[in-house]
Amino acid sequence: VSTKTDVYSNGILLHQVFTGKKPTDEYFDGNFSLRQWVAEAFPVAISDVIDSHLLNEINTTPTERSAAMNDQLVTIMEIGLSCSRVSPNERMDMKEV
Repeated sequence: VSTKTDVYSNGILLHQVFTGKKPTDEYFDGNFSLRQWVAEAFPVAISDVIDSHLLNEINTTPTERSAAMNDQLVTIMEIGLSCSRVSPNERMDMKEV
C-alpha cells in the first residue's frame, strides 16, 4: 500500500460521489469502467455524468446553470481523473489534491 494507492482511491471516490455510480455497477464491466465513462464525457459533456439529484439540488435548469459552476464540476472531475490514472507514476500527489 502506498500513497499513490490512496490517491487512486480518492479519485474513484470523487467520481462515485459526483456521479452517483459505483465501479461495481452492472453498467461497468471488465471492458468499461467508471473512470472511462467520466473520461469520455470530460470536459464538454461533464454535466451528463453528474448525478441528477445533485444537479436538482441546485434548483436551476441547465440553461440557468452558471459557467462558473460547470467549471467547478470540470475541475472536480479532472482531479478525479488525474488521481485515478492507470500508472501510479502519472497520478497526482496527495499534496496537490
